[in-house]
Order: sequence, then C-alpha cells, then structure tokens
Amino acid sequence: MAERRPGRRRSRAARGAGLAVVAALVLAAGAAGAAGPVPTALAGPAVPPPPAARLQHAPAADAEPPGTLRELLAAITGSATADPLDLAPGTLAVDREGEEGLAVSWALLDTDDGRWTGSADAATRRSEAESTIKAWLALDTLRAAAQRGRPVPPAVRADIAAAVRASDDGAAERLYRALGGDASTARLGPECGVAVSTSRPGWWSYTQVSALDAARVLACVRERAPGLPGGPALLADLDAVTPDGRSGIRPVLPGAVAEKNGWTLHGADGWNVHCVLAWEDRALAVLTTYPGGLGVEHGWQVCRDVAADVLAAS
Repeated sequence: MAERRPGRRRSRAARGAGLAVVAALVLAAGAAGAAGPVPTALAGPAVPPPPAARLQHAPAADAEPPGTLRELLAAITGSATADPLDLAPGTLAVDREGEEGLAVSWALLDTDDGRWTGSADAATRRSEAESTIKAWLALDTLRAAAQRGRPVPPAVRADIAAAVRASDDGAAERLYRALGGDASTARLGPECGVAVSTSRPGWWSYTQVSALDAARVLACVRERAPGLPGGPALLADLDAVTPDGRSGIRPVLPGAVAEKNGWTLHGADGWNVHCVLAWEDRALAVLTTYPGGLGVEHGWQVCRDVAADVLAAS
C-alpha cells in the first residue's frame, strides 16, 4: 500500500463513531418521510463523512437536530444552501488526498444545471482518458449513423457493445478509425462543450481529460443517447460493464447508471485508474495515478473511498 501521511489512519478510525451518529440521523429522517437513503459505505473499509475539524461554524445550541447528511453539513458549515455542489473546488476534503505517491482528482457534476465541485485541481490536472473515452466513441458512432440516415450495421453494433461492456480495445480502435481518428475526440467540443487535447495523436487512449472533463463527457453521452437510434442499447451497455471493469461504486447508486472506467499500467510511470459514473442528475469522475507495484485493485479502492466521502456529503 502507498505510505500514508502521519496520523491519516488514526484520523479515519477516530471518525468511525461520527459515522454511526450520522447513520442514525439518516434512519430517523427516513422514518419521518425524508428524502431517499444516502449511501454511507461502499465495498471495502467504511468511510465516514468529512471530519468536522475541516469545517467551520458549530450549529446553534437551540437549533433543530439535522435529519439528513445534507442538513448536517449545513448545520456544521453554516451554509444556507446545504448543497455540497455550491462549495468551491478544494473545499470538500476526501480522506485519500495527500497520500504519498498517489495523485487523485475528482469532480461531482449536477447534470441538470451544470454546477460542480471537486478537488482543487478538478478542472486543471489532466491525464490520459484511457478507456473512459470509449463511451464517447460509441455515442459518436451512433451520431454519425443518424446523420447519414443509415442504421448501425450489426458488426458495428457488436463493436459498440464490446468496447463499452468488455472494454475491448480492438473494437474501440475500429470505431475510432471509422470516425476519423482524432476528429472524433475533437467533436467533443461542439457536441458536448468539452475541449480536449491529446499527448499522442492517433491514439484514443491518450486523449487528455481533467476530472471535470470526464464527468461532463459521460453526462453528455447519457443525455444524448436516448435521442439516437441505438441509444437505449448503448445506455444498457453502460449499465452492464463486465466485472473486471467495475469500480465497485455502482451498487450504492440509484436507478440506471452509466459507468465507463479506464485502467492502464504505464510502465515506470505507474497506473492510471479512472472511475466515471453518471446517474439521475449527477456525474462523478475520480482520476488516479500511482506506482505500478500497487496493482489495479488499489485504484478501484481509492475510487470507492473518494466516492464514499463525496456521496456522504451529497
């Protein structure tokens, strides 16, 4: 495991009791007719909400007890909005930030109104998109077919399913070449409002994205797909990725979910493991880079831990 900062593990343990209190508040709110359940843990070690020490303003002594995690955040911070999406990037702390050898950035996007929050570098730190870009290649293929007024051939439809569900690189390469290579990723600007670059022309996986870019791309795919022939099938693919491509976040999210992750070992440069999901009116992207000796599961666990912190506050 990567070396943690001094005191980091003790901090996580010390916050366990707080999580139990928050969970009790949520259950009480549910009995009183509060909004739907808020996930408090993902696969792996339970991750409590952000520590009160990092927030400001204590609730008034005579204030009504908060009934949901969002109300709890408002009570602690003094925020009238009680909405983490109104927090500036870098404000909402996650437990895995600052670990030795781990670079992690994340963004949470409101897909209805475009508001977002995230790590301080959510819009500026860029990394190879890896297989997360396959969701866009699939949608762009459907868009091109609709523009020509032609159905998607069965072989191409099979490539879409393979690229999205099983993260098949060969299938993604065929889609990418048929779309004109980098001309497809360049269309992310006019089609989705996401301007991307590449560090290696002619390679879809080297498309450079920030965490905010990644969240916006998948949100765009999920929004645009229903209006295209073959779009519902694409959304079904995105909700049925094979086990080796799952981050472990999907089970705690409500309803239909679009998920497209990416993972690659870049030799001495280490692993990139990126987790991107969209559901209801939210999209979440977690981008990680860390030493190669830690293995791919280390990245999935970081994604789950970051998601647990973020979802507990939202």
